[in-house]
Amino acid sequence: MRVTAQLIEARAQTHLWAETYERPLVDVLSIQKEIAEKITHSLSIQLLPVETSSSANAHVNVETYDKYLLGLHELGEGTRESVNKAIQYFQEGIAKDPKDARLYSALAEAYDAATTYYSSPTEVMPRAREAALRAVELDPNLASAHVKLGYVHLFFDWNWPAAEMEFRRALEINPSLPEAQLGYADYLATLGRFDEALSRVHQAYLYDPLAVESRNEALWIYYFSGRMPETVEQCQKTIELEPAAGIPYAILAMAYAQMGKRPETLRAAEDAIRVGNSPSGMAATASAFARVGESGKAKQLLSKALEQAKQRYLCRFLVAAAYTELGENEKALQSLEQAFLQRST
Repeated sequence: MRVTAQLIEARAQTHLWAETYERPLVDVLSIQKEIAEKITHSLSIQLLPVETSSSANAHVNVETYDKYLLGLHELGEGTRESVNKAIQYFQEGIAKDPKDARLYSALAEAYDAATTYYSSPTEVMPRAREAALRAVELDPNLASAHVKLGYVHLFFDWNWPAAEMEFRRALEINPSLPEAQLGYADYLATLGRFDEALSRVHQAYLYDPLAVESRNEALWIYYFSGRMPETVEQCQKTIELEPAAGIPYAILAMAYAQMGKRPETLRAAEDAIRVGNSPSGMAATASAFARVGESGKAKQLLSKALEQAKQRYLCRFLVAAAYTELGENEKALQSLEQAFLQRST
């Protein structure tokens, strides 16, 4: 196998450095690690630490690693179909190598992602817990596995001490892992410690400023902190990165509504409808409509979200928020009961 690495100054398109490496195609991960270290040494650059683990340094079957990479690709596509494919790839990889901790950690992440697109937490989070526990058992030093387990404890078990322990352990192993910083931020926000939470969000952005999924998660922290101008700013930055994502528009509409900016709310809400199709996003947008007096549009959109909930997961907490804005308190309380039962996130 031949790998050629080049360093080019983007603005001037100036060729600064190049090197070619030839290695036998035996152990892909070892080759990756060796070449990365040689490039770093050649450039005399000190990089941020990356996640390493005992399984990452061990011999890995090339076919299994392909399943891992294919699964990550599908997971990044962010659709119901792609999440299902990701789960399938990770399961196929585990069948070939049941001792690869990374595959179990990625499988846990895929199950968690399924709640965004179609499954209730009660359906998939127990599977996520099982996969994350197996990953930690196989490799206690795999930071991402501790993050996944932390999220299960935080959003499904509602076990705050256990969640804190897992997120802290992940940060001890790899403080530059964005999802570890964001996971701890979610934990802190859950406890109402928003200043500390947003400090962790800023760290996550520093390590990976282009991660749209992480930014979507962080937007909720900004919103629930009550910092509406900052929420608007962060929503706009996220939309610049991914204009086709619906949730940032929905949160933007909610933030504008909280600020009493009706024209801006309506524009953001219409954009959320135009690019988004998730029932939870519709419920969030409905609450924004209701807050600025567009009760007809709010009820119509909420009805559509509830109809889609027969096929896809709908966060009942957001439904309760919409009913509250509409003044339908009895329905809001019923939705909160449903949110409790479904472990709404």
